Amino acid sequence: MKNRLILIIFTAILSACAGQGDPRWERGAKFSAIQLGQASKTSVRELLGQPDETTHLSLRDMDVWGYRYKESGVWDSMMHIHFDKNGTVRELMSGPDPMYDERRGFFH
Repeated sequence: MKNRLILIIFTAILSACAGQGDPRWERGAKFSAIQLGQASKTSVRELLGQPDETTHLSLRDMDVWGYRYKESGVWDSMMHIHFDKNGTVRELMSGPDPMYDERRGFFH
C-alpha cells in the first residue's frame, strides 16, 4: 500500500512538471493552423509568439522565422516559416533544431 501511494504521488508530481512553462510543447500542434498563401506575419505572431530566430534569404527575397518546438513531444525541432515580400506565408519547413543536433559537433 505504501509503495502504491508513493508511485501515485511521484506520477502526479512528474506529470505536473512535464513541459511546464516551455512554449515548445505547445507550438507543434499549432503549426497546422497556418495556411499557405493566406497567413500573415501578424497572424503567425499572434498564434506562435515572437520567433526564436529570424533571417532574410536575399536570393528569394523572403524573410524566414524559426520556431523551436518538440516534435511528438520528444525531438528538439525547428519550424522555418517563409514569408514573401508582402508578408504572406509561402513555405513551412521543419527539421532538427541545429542548437540541439548531435551531429553539429562533428562538423563545426
